Amino acid sequence: MARRTIRIVACAIGLLLTACAGGGVGPLANSYSGADGLQTVSDAADALDAQRASASDNAKTAIAVADALGSVVRDLGRTEQRLSYNRPSERNGADSLLRKRVISASEIILRRGFGNVAEFCQSSAGYSLIGIPSLDVTFGWESGAFSGGSRWLDERGFAIWSAHTGGSIVQAPIGALWIRQDAGSRSCPMSRPMFTLSGGGATEAFSIPITLVFHRGRLSSINVLHGAFSGGESLDVSSTTSARQSVQVSGTVRNGRTKVATFRTNAAGDGTLTITSTGAQYAIADWIVVGI
Repeated sequence: MARRTIRIVACAIGLLLTACAGGGVGPLANSYSGADGLQTVSDAADALDAQRASASDNAKTAIAVADALGSVVRDLGRTEQRLSYNRPSERNGADSLLRKRVISASEIILRRGFGNVAEFCQSSAGYSLIGIPSLDVTFGWESGAFSGGSRWLDERGFAIWSAHTGGSIVQAPIGALWIRQDAGSRSCPMSRPMFTLSGGGATEAFSIPITLVFHRGRLSSINVLHGAFSGGESLDVSSTTSARQSVQVSGTVRNGRTKVATFRTNAAGDGTLTITSTGAQYAIADWIVVGI
């Protein structure tokens, strides 16, 4: 049987909700010497600076990890909505109400095979246009399932997407990033990504094995077991369904045995990321962290 290839291309400028807030401990103007074994004001200031730097590092790590997951879930979710009875993304109508801009581009190639199983490949790149001003950083991603992805569909309206996704998360000065489209490989497997980020910044590789279950275009389950990042972080994600059929997604970011952050969202990817060491919270909208 001949195999047909369906290419799905999406290039979006999403508007995601955010509110800005900031604060911190100001510098101490004076320092005084003291006896050996006693903490001086200067020592206390240094300790506060170290704690503040550590808190910022934890926040940056957690946001980058959450966005790596979000880049995959939002692409596959929007594609499933388009495939399910040719229904457009449910977020389109709400975008005009949201203020935080995220720039992204993606391509999904779906190869219809035998029976109810289809292979797919995906490439995506994106970034937060305004970033997180309180951290003075913008976050971006280059991600994809370049081979081995599958979509299983049954007669009850369930669709299961499963893939071992990978790529890089990027941290850069606000305003530094832009998306570059490569000639790439418009086939599945993909020989290289279709979209990448330019503009410099620190990068960290990741690998996330993920399974997403949709029912008639709506997310009903998500599972990630031991997503791995080159900086030593790990990610685990699961979901529960309430008696009213609402889906709650829970994720944990760790570095070794240390819990760095947790997050909770609904099925649309709207929720909160909480930094363990400080209790600081960041808003998540459409699976991307968008601000405080």
